[in-house]
Amino acid sequence: MTIKRYLFISNILMLVIPSVVSFLSFFVCFITLNAISHGMLFKALRDGDDNYPYIDAFLHMQVFIIFLVVAIAFIAIMYTTSRFLIKFVFRKIKQPLALLSNGAHEISAGNLAYRIAYEQNDEFKPVCEDFNYMAIKLKDSVEEVQKNEQNRKELLASISHELRSPLTAIKGFVEGLIDGVAATPEAQWEYLDIIRQKTDDINSMVTQIFVFSKMDMGNYPTYPEELNVGKEISDLLSVCTEEYKTKGLFISAFDLPPDAYIIADPVQLRSIFLNIMDNSAKYKEKDVALITIRCETKEGVIRVIFDDDGPGAPDDALPKLFDVFYRADPSRNSVRQGSGLGLAIAAKAAQRMNGLITAENLAVGGLRIVLEIPTLVNR
Repeated sequence: MTIKRYLFISNILMLVIPSVVSFLSFFVCFITLNAISHGMLFKALRDGDDNYPYIDAFLHMQVFIIFLVVAIAFIAIMYTTSRFLIKFVFRKIKQPLALLSNGAHEISAGNLAYRIAYEQNDEFKPVCEDFNYMAIKLKDSVEEVQKNEQNRKELLASISHELRSPLTAIKGFVEGLIDGVAATPEAQWEYLDIIRQKTDDINSMVTQIFVFSKMDMGNYPTYPEELNVGKEISDLLSVCTEEYKTKGLFISAFDLPPDAYIIADPVQLRSIFLNIMDNSAKYKEKDVALITIRCETKEGVIRVIFDDDGPGAPDDALPKLFDVFYRADPSRNSVRQGSGLGLAIAAKAAQRMNGLITAENLAVGGLRIVLEIPTLVNR
């Protein structure tokens, strides 16, 4: 029963109970005093007593006593009924208030898993449900903050680790030049070329860290527009296929839809494609590797599928491939083989397009990366 109904019933009873008791008091007093007055009148008539004024005054007093008793009874019953009903209704309110208060103390003490179990179907039920929903959201928020803090610490640790190797190499070659280890002009130019490569590696890594950090904070500029996915892939491959061939990666594409449109930033979409292909090129084990690109459209989503014939990744490593600075093979910590940021940036870019990127191993060997993006409907 709801609190509103309890209050309605209590208000009715607060009027009915005193009224009934007062009426009964009036009835009892009237019967009693009427019997006494009739007895007195009968006795006076029987004894020939002419003291009627005395009897008349008694009758007036009888009426006064009846009203006095009824008034006192009404006030007393009203007071008693009010106290009882208020206590009864307050008990219905006190229990959920105590549950909410206890829940607030539990949450403030750090017990974010605490939930209120309230079975009554009254006005406090949605309040308790909202409290539980708030606790769930607060727990998720705290866990997200803790996760972000842990990611920040891991990112800083990874950055220091990734930069240490090229900086150490640069320092070594510079010292070699200063100490005269590279005695010939050819050796000096070789040292300088290595220093330039290491500097380019550091610059590339810093740029990727900047891009990822901006995306992670939601501050990276994005300019979404309507794009034809098949055309975007074809245009990109027309300008980069030959470059990847020099890296030993051959690209083939088929089943590209002519009329699948999405809303996305064209620069970020191309960066996803390039980061995936770069990953296949960097981690290939053969001199010449192959990656195929195809598309599937189903239920308002386009799936762009990249299949390579590389070494793949351990099954337990697949969900981590898109983490910052993660490498499935810890021995691959050369910056020349990738900073570990490419797929992380691709995942962030996909997320900004309301998309999803996943990885799985192929049964015949190799790695499959799938990009899913919602398509435009009723275009």
